[in-house]
Amino acid sequence: MPPRRPHRKSRNGCQHCKKSHIKCGEEHPVCTNCIEYNVQCEYLSTKSTRQSATGDVALQHSLSYDVTSSSQENSQNLAGSPDAVDANSSIHNPDIDTSDLELLHHFTTVTYLSLSNVPAEQRSWQTAIVNVGLRHTFLLRGILALSALHLSYLRPKPEAISYVVKASTHQDIGLAQFRRALSSIDSSNFDAVLAFSVLLPLHSLAIAANSTFRSNAPEQDIFSTFLKSIHLFRSVNSFMLPSLDVFTDSMLLPLLQVTTQDIPEAPVYPGMESLDVLESACSVFCTSTSASIQAARVSIYSTTISQLRTTFAKIESANAKSTQHFTIGIFLIWTITVSDDYMQLLNDRHPSAMAILAHFATMLHGHDDVW
Repeated sequence: MPPRRPHRKSRNGCQHCKKSHIKCGEEHPVCTNCIEYNVQCEYLSTKSTRQSATGDVALQHSLSYDVTSSSQENSQNLAGSPDAVDANSSIHNPDIDTSDLELLHHFTTVTYLSLSNVPAEQRSWQTAIVNVGLRHTFLLRGILALSALHLSYLRPKPEAISYVVKASTHQDIGLAQFRRALSSIDSSNFDAVLAFSVLLPLHSLAIAANSTFRSNAPEQDIFSTFLKSIHLFRSVNSFMLPSLDVFTDSMLLPLLQVTTQDIPEAPVYPGMESLDVLESACSVFCTSTSASIQAARVSIYSTTISQLRTTFAKIESANAKSTQHFTIGIFLIWTITVSDDYMQLLNDRHPSAMAILAHFATMLHGHDDVW
């Protein structure tokens, strides 16, 4: 037997790799193993700890100055508003706690990687959007909320609950301030409003995915919550569209390129046969006492399924390793391009409309490793 090759031993690996007894690549700030397993990467070496502490103190001073002043200003603006946040509520404390530094750190080292596979978009999430958030409290809240949801997914259940509570707190406050900002969009806040509008559906869909049926609140079941998140996204999108033609120099507009870029459609994709069966079923089982209403519904379903085919085909194309197009926006386009007539049928719980949404949900479930 040949002698065993010597290897360099190191005690500088991250905590996750040490606990898992696997070799750490020691890449900073996040090692390759932690990126692959989608877990938080932490180093406890003396040098890195000292650097982290220094950075956290500086960041805390920055957050305290910017966020506190912005929160006071927003509290004054929201006074008397239906969307105002109760300043005396302990769960809606307007000050960002120092524990939120963990959330910001996680977003800029881990969460941002899950939002796109396009390097330029990843850099925007990691730096540009965070910098905008430091100037606009509602966006910072949205960033912290999404990071908290991500951590709730990664951490064990007892610990995860506390992150869900943090996410809900930040999102509730941020959403109230976001609604106020929507009424007065200008060049000074457009980037922040745009970024929050992109984060909003991700947060809503993540919450919907974790909803459970409660007999005392049936309106909060997973379907109702999912439907509300789609309606919210459609409303914000329709409100934002006119502004996109005005503020054309926004540094965040490239994030929306998925709505205009020519992503190829794969000729073959998973679910093709199922969509064929779905379209036939919608045509056969769509009955009404009025022939004209029945024909109109069949047309609505056919158009909606056609749009779903396009989404499936683009997702399959974007999934190919040779492309750099994958982004969560490809999923969300379908929710804003379907017609109001289809959404009304969905609100009325028509079986065919719900069957189409179920096929869309299978696509989301097949990519539950991304937002």
